[in-house]
Amino acid sequence: MSLREKRNSGKKDSGWSVKIERPEELCASPGDYYTTEEVEKHDQSAHMKRTQRKITSRIIDLLQAKPPAKVLDIGCAVGFSTELLEELEFDATGLDVNEKMVEKAKQRGLVAVTGDMRDVKDFFEKESFDFIVSVSALQWIKDQNEIKKVASGIHSLLKKGGKAGIQFYPRSEQEFDSIFWRFKRMGLTGEVIIDNPDNPKKRVVYLVLEKT
Repeated sequence: MSLREKRNSGKKDSGWSVKIERPEELCASPGDYYTTEEVEKHDQSAHMKRTQRKITSRIIDLLQAKPPAKVLDIGCAVGFSTELLEELEFDATGLDVNEKMVEKAKQRGLVAVTGDMRDVKDFFEKESFDFIVSVSALQWIKDQNEIKKVASGIHSLLKKGGKAGIQFYPRSEQEFDSIFWRFKRMGLTGEVIIDNPDNPKKRVVYLVLEKT
């Protein structure tokens, strides 16, 4: 269900917020949380792999992406999402700020680059990608001006008519709307999609964007 559909459904919309504390609230950066031990746990987690692949598959459907399109996976971690893209015969490249994560992705035989999503346009040529995906990563960027840098980078790297699908975990619906507005200000049109909007445990939110 899109946010627009939810608001036009006749239900009173008081907005939602997340009550539990998550690693991105407790740690200043991914590097503080993803120690060598945590990277190993992440890499060996069957649950994490299933979840990442499921979300990536949903993004591909939302974008209506077809192989062999060129795709950038921002915040690829150990490569679960990039690996699925490769299996589906996309031309996929992963990017992650954590060098240990990138090493794990490369061990899977994937193309992966160490780099910060805030500086993503410094690592690739302009208009290099048909699609950009990002799974469970953007919540680590807390400053709205830095969100603007991410949005600018995505806009720069997408080909005209290219699309981006971003899934992440905002603290509230208000924060999500603010981030969506930042992407729109950078020239990316699109919509918000919320799966299971009324179930906090199963709620998954996506930005589906296009460079026109």
